[in-house]
Amino acid sequence: MLKFRPVHADDFETAAPIMKATGYNSTESSFVILYTWSGLYNGEVCIDGDTVFIRSRGRDGVSYLPPLGGDMKSALLKIAETEGNAEKIHFHSVTDRMREKLEASFPGEFEYTERRKSFDYMYLREELATLSGKKFHQKRNHVNKFLKRYEGRFEYNNMTNADIPEVLKFQNKWISMASEKEGQEALRYETTAIEKLLYHFDRFDLRGGVLRVDGNICAYCIGAKISGDTVDVMVEKGDYAYDGVYQAINKLFAENNCRDVLYINREEDIGIEGLRRAKLSYCPVELLRKYGAVWKRK
Repeated sequence: MLKFRPVHADDFETAAPIMKATGYNSTESSFVILYTWSGLYNGEVCIDGDTVFIRSRGRDGVSYLPPLGGDMKSALLKIAETEGNAEKIHFHSVTDRMREKLEASFPGEFEYTERRKSFDYMYLREELATLSGKKFHQKRNHVNKFLKRYEGRFEYNNMTNADIPEVLKFQNKWISMASEKEGQEALRYETTAIEKLLYHFDRFDLRGGVLRVDGNICAYCIGAKISGDTVDVMVEKGDYAYDGVYQAINKLFAENNCRDVLYINREEDIGIEGLRRAKLSYCPVELLRKYGAVWKRK
């Protein structure tokens, strides 16, 4: 029987390599995301040999992420043993590749429901870094406007530990700017997650960029490699008082901090229409589909 416990930063060295090696490229298959957001979703982990098991406890009960690493069928049987006599076992954040493995293990025993608001937006790193071609004409205009307006006054640097106090100060400023548009509770939890990220900046092998104008931060970005060919952009914040700042930080991060990958995952839109339009406007090369699944055990 699997024994689950709360996720701890010390799990990184064991769990992260297994999770990265799956190549699923979804945000949920990232240890950093698991750790930083586990408090919100009551996330728990069990590391059993070469397999990482993740489950969450919500208002609707227990839900599992399909096992990461190891043999899928054997891992599913361990979940079934843990759940005892349960006739149904629920899974979340099931990608198409995960779905294929579930079906190969127990054909026809799963029912799937598409979760559009959870789809991850996948982009070609080169396209975000260069913004070349007609489809990015408007984005280039925004970036060029920023660069021209603040010529000689802006600088972009890779984030280091020395930047963290200033980044956190800017985050608090950003909350005050965003408070009228978003719920305070969600903003506070996001800031707590960002603090956890930054506390483990080196340990989690994070990469970040800081954009300044006249020496003051106007935007920052944090990401991490979630597979051999993909970086996940976990945080991106900018001061709207600087026209074109979001287009600029997006391009500069892709250009300077993602040179070792082919893809950039900019995560889901959580069903917010404005966020969906913004993500689609960058012409994703793929929408990484996700499903909820129910295993009706036979």
